[in-house]
Amino acid sequence: MIKVYFDWNVMAQMKDGLHDELREIAFNDDNFFIPYSTSHISDIFSSFKENDVQAELINRDLEFISKLTKDTFLFNTGKEVIIDFAPPIEYFNQLVDQRDVFKDISIDGLFKHFEDDEVTKYFVKPYLNLLKAIPLDDVFKEAFENPQSAGQMEKMFPGLKENPTMEGFFQSFSEMLKGLNEDGKYKDLRKIVQTGLGINRDKIFDNKYPFNLIQSQYKQLGQFQVQHINNNKNAPKWFNEISNEYILLDMHGYQEDNVNVLKGRKETFKNTTEDAFHAAFASTCNFYVINDKKSYKKTKQVYEKLQINTVVLKPDEFVKYYNDYLHFTDPSLNISIPFQLLQNGEFHEEHLESGAVLRTYYFPFYIFGFFTKLMLLLSENEEPPILLLSRLKPTNGTTYIMEISKLAKDISKLLGSDIDGFGDVKEKEFAEEIWIGRNWKMGNIIFRLANPNGHFQLYIDQEESHQAT
Repeated sequence: MIKVYFDWNVMAQMKDGLHDELREIAFNDDNFFIPYSTSHISDIFSSFKENDVQAELINRDLEFISKLTKDTFLFNTGKEVIIDFAPPIEYFNQLVDQRDVFKDISIDGLFKHFEDDEVTKYFVKPYLNLLKAIPLDDVFKEAFENPQSAGQMEKMFPGLKENPTMEGFFQSFSEMLKGLNEDGKYKDLRKIVQTGLGINRDKIFDNKYPFNLIQSQYKQLGQFQVQHINNNKNAPKWFNEISNEYILLDMHGYQEDNVNVLKGRKETFKNTTEDAFHAAFASTCNFYVINDKKSYKKTKQVYEKLQINTVVLKPDEFVKYYNDYLHFTDPSLNISIPFQLLQNGEFHEEHLESGAVLRTYYFPFYIFGFFTKLMLLLSENEEPPILLLSRLKPTNGTTYIMEISKLAKDISKLLGSDIDGFGDVKEKEFAEEIWIGRNWKMGNIIFRLANPNGHFQLYIDQEESHQAT
């Protein structure tokens, strides 16, 4: 199946009657695997208000996502991104129920639950008072006293100068997060970062190589590497890398987002963060369809730097790609295209230590909605060549049993029942150490769907060579 991740902006536009052809494709081509993620629901939750009109609008959004994705849900467990099948309304209701849990992350706010509990409050209170009274490192005091940094510190940590203790820090940090996510403080933070590095916003905004420019500024200050947060307790390492690189670009001025809290829909740091998470979730898919120009450019830069092979396209670009390469009006093209490539396709040639030659043909098609490359192994002796279809899977994606089940069915529609009579692929087959696979025959050619070394591949053999093995 072809995994396609749609940004919420594109989904919302399809829901409202735009992108007719894209919507027709997304809803009617069963080769597509279209998930939604926690970030889609967070985007919708940002407009949550407790009134009937807003509730009706939100319900329509959630119903559209449910129909488009067939309730295919991607979420971050803290260790990995996994798939589940659940209606969007379930996760949305969780956000509603938890909306006030982390609103106050001052020491009092974090420990309120323990203080309210009759059993724990007597133990927590003395510890809480000790924690509040711990003085901060002198570095903070010096930063507030330094004329060059005092103004920036006041903006970043409001109230901390008057109460330089752990109590003051947590209170100030809570106010800072509130300012970033609900007010316009992200604009101030971004200005502090850019001014401190001496970055010219106009020079970096549409720069062809923004990461190089940012790194060069850090080097001038004597710091040779931009540090990121890679807390694998909250997300897989790759998820953090993508989202951090995305936010880094925006914070340093490349295609920076608008910050607006005065009219219309709020635009704050929270929006940028969710866009970064969308880019991370999308890296589990073959395509990321996005309509926001700034996010489109930032995502492409991040994917290029981290060598993410997800293809980023705007809606009209995806429709063109679909019509050119993904939509087969004649199913027999799934067989004829690979053989046409053998005759006149371009390939990458590699000489192996064994003396064999490996030719790899990359192509933009998705043969049987799955395979994206053809491999030909030529032995140095007179052994028959090995020909197989394989694929370049999403960098951070995985293969689901439902994909292999559909793949086998699609091959059977064209080639008939498998010659061993195994029939449909069943989940219990993958409990075995070696998957039994499926074999089909067309004339004197055997097609073998196998899973050697964890890679699902379709081998194309002459019948004689198949019997010999």
